[in-house]
Amino acid sequence: DAVIIAYSLQVLQRPHTVLDRIVSIGNEAIVTFPNFGHWRARLSLLFSGRMPKTKALPYSWFETPNIHFCTVADFETLCKNLNIVVVERRMSSSVWLLGKVWPNLFAKSASYRITRR
Repeated sequence: DAVIIAYSLQVLQRPHTVLDRIVSIGNEAIVTFPNFGHWRARLSLLFSGRMPKTKALPYSWFETPNIHFCTVADFETLCKNLNIVVVERRMSSSVWLLGKVWPNLFAKSASYRITRR
């Protein structure tokens, strides 16, 4: 059995608790989330001084459903802290090689297959 959480981790009140539970409920879990560390979001914030708006994240800061902004590096650290094993990871990037080599900077979104240690 697998539990799937697609593009909702960032809108949860306690994402760490949910991750811990889903790997306890199912043998594996698939988690997909937007990468807030993407270079376009970083440049937008750097040059405009405002929270970025993109196709994947079209909301203004005051109306966004996202309450926990997460990067690829943040997610992997959380998994490590929760003793969750990353079985597989896939990145969505306009330039495949850059997304694979530097996912925290070039992946627009990330998909992980995880399980309990």
